[in-house]
Amino acid sequence: MLKNKDIKIIGHRGAAGIIAENSIESILTAINLGVDCIEIDVWKTTDNEIIVFHDAYLDRLTSMVGFVNQMDYSTIKKAKLKNNEHIPTLKEVIKIVKEKRIQLLIEVKSEDALELSVKILLEELPMSEFIVGSFFHKDIKILKEQNSKIQTSIMFESVPILLEEYLNIVNPDFVTISIDTYNKYLLETIKKQNRKLVFYTVNSEPEIELALNASPYAIVTDFPNLFIK
Repeated sequence: MLKNKDIKIIGHRGAAGIIAENSIESILTAINLGVDCIEIDVWKTTDNEIIVFHDAYLDRLTSMVGFVNQMDYSTIKKAKLKNNEHIPTLKEVIKIVKEKRIQLLIEVKSEDALELSVKILLEELPMSEFIVGSFFHKDIKILKEQNSKIQTSIMFESVPILLEEYLNIVNPDFVTISIDTYNKYLLETIKKQNRKLVFYTVNSEPEIELALNASPYAIVTDFPNLFIK
């Protein structure tokens, strides 16, 4: 399928359906395919390094076992991803997106990683070039109150009750929700409040059709090649 120019394409953990997720190779693959934005996940290590990794534990994705937030980076760096790369740091990924001039969306996976992640982003990138998202909505709310110019996103698995009031309280720029659970109420509320809708994770033909019918601001996909010729 050709890319719909009205809908931005976000590479999920780079190009997670093609190359080992959240790896440098995956990120570069997505960029080379022509995505508009790269989405990554971040955690903080015991020695205050922000790493790019999805799971709370190493087991599924690497050659090692253990919880990522209970290790220092020198230990984590020994782990090998499925493509034999090391787990990258946020700084390594920023260097790439900065050079390639592409927007970055980070999903903060633990509350203790938010402050340092934002600090690093602010030091390295203009605020127009990154979005800070999380399922920890209280932290996103506080971040937005502290600096209204930072672009924020809250993430949902389903549409909450009293969404309109909730969004007014948290005040995110983006609302990121599962493609399987959106409804008319969500679409109308986001449009009314002038926020930006992002769907995850859009990979199959039925999901693509659903997304196109709803006309979101962006979609997150494991397979950017499905949307970009």
